[in-house]
Amino acid sequence: MIDSEKLYTKIEIYIQKCLRGKTPFKDTSDFIQYIARKEQAKKSKLENQS
Repeated sequence: MIDSEKLYTKIEIYIQKCLRGKTPFKDTSDFIQYIARKEQAKKSKLENQS
């Protein structure tokens, strides 16, 4: 089973390393929430097309 806290921490470190502060988001959690909303919108769009 995946430890979600450990996974979140790894992703957060990776994003911070890659972006190096060059982002309009205040912190990594804002960025992750943004990505989650975009993915949900994509999923909804695909379901509506079916």
